Amino acid sequence: MKKLLFATVLVAICNTIYAQPGSGYARRAIEKKYENEHAADKQKGMDWLNNAMNGKTEDEYKFPMSLRMRITSYKDGEPKDENEIDYYLNGNEKYFAARMDDKNAKRKRSVMFMIYDYDNNSTVMIDENEKTYMAMNINAFMSAEAQANRGKQQTDGKYKNDCKKTGKTKTIEGYSCEEYVCIDEDRNRRSEIWIANKLPIDRSQSFMRSPYAYMGTNKMAGMMMEGSFYKNDQIESKMQVVNLNPSANYNVKMSDYKQGMR
Repeated sequence: MKKLLFATVLVAICNTIYAQPGSGYARRAIEKKYENEHAADKQKGMDWLNNAMNGKTEDEYKFPMSLRMRITSYKDGEPKDENEIDYYLNGNEKYFAARMDDKNAKRKRSVMFMIYDYDNNSTVMIDENEKTYMAMNINAFMSAEAQANRGKQQTDGKYKNDCKKTGKTKTIEGYSCEEYVCIDEDRNRRSEIWIANKLPIDRSQSFMRSPYAYMGTNKMAGMMMEGSFYKNDQIESKMQVVNLNPSANYNVKMSDYKQGMR
């Protein structure tokens, strides 16, 4: 059931480290959640499952801009895994998308196009090989408190980052970037981030909601083009924009796909 890929992919993106363990792994993760939370009330569990898999979509999604992000994870300071994700952006709408190509030789190859729709609170998973889709209702996986706080920027509390501009600049994919260093003393974490604040797209909508847009402070608003992330002064992960296309003009019409995924 490829539709259940949602859980692991969403967690991976939110944690800024891409991994795609496959539909079987994701299926077991969601079925375990289903069983643990609704074992005593099967009807309630069925209602939750129907709600989770009944997200709303737009008739069409338009993405004028795309970028490719290379993500490298490290173990003991040495590179462990490297993956690339293509992102599709529209600064005038509250959504963005990601394409993930599963090239695991042990599984039948699949290409997933994931749309994160903030207006409809949905994650839309499109199987481009099978021409099918499934829309997941994000609210089904969030507490009432988390839903109420969605979109609110956290600027206080234990994990507040102290971000400062270093004065260093460099050009990435043709765009001038400034370096910031963010320190989280409570967790012994440090982030070295390169920000581009002059891009050919309005950042006020989905662009700022994409996984790699960064709004750590009011002084640092823009697109993260590169970032290195450390814990206890040892690198854990690195992200780099390796291609940026401001004229991608990629459109998705939902009528081209049949609802329901195997």
